[in-house]
Amino acid sequence: MAALVSAPGGDPALRCLALLHGCAVGDRFDACEALIPLARQHGVDDARLREAALQVAAYGGYPRAIEMLGRLSAAGVAPAADATTPVADAATRRARGREVFERVYAEGSEAVLADLQGHAPGFGDWVLEDPYGRILARPGLDLRERELLAVSALALAALAAPLGGHIRGALRNGSSPAEVEDILRASRALGGPAVHAVVDQALDRLSRKVYRT
Repeated sequence: MAALVSAPGGDPALRCLALLHGCAVGDRFDACEALIPLARQHGVDDARLREAALQVAAYGGYPRAIEMLGRLSAAGVAPAADATTPVADAATRRARGREVFERVYAEGSEAVLADLQGHAPGFGDWVLEDPYGRILARPGLDLRERELLAVSALALAALAAPLGGHIRGALRNGSSPAEVEDILRASRALGGPAVHAVVDQALDRLSRKVYRT
């Protein structure tokens, strides 16, 4: 794990943070155990570790977030900032969530929301209010970092369609193609055949500039 994190061509601290988040979403808690001390060695402070763990709720659900937070506590990582920050009333959360959502999906935002609403009436508002307005709008990590964490999470969960959306989101919010590729390749190293298939497809599309912003 240390060799993977320290390999040339990327930021070891960001790799640690992204892989820690991705492994929690992808049920690789064995890898998380090794990544926690490595992250601290590479200068990732406790607040950023906690933010990465809280974000697990958006992509892997609350049980995995609770498990990850518990493992951080067991490793002596300091408690997170108030988990309600920056939450206010539901309407405010939806407004904040929409702002983040539009930064991720840009001109495709309305089509993605319509698709969500098509699955279940009101589901789009739920997504805006909770994962986007309650979690991804939090301070502590910027949206560029959060999108790279999402890339690792969705790669290690082998979810091709949302992975593509968040690769675009990472590129739209300041990541270079090389940085996205680095997180994809690092995540691939910790996955099995299903992860390899999804990541290889994503890497091919990234190289062909299919992910236009």
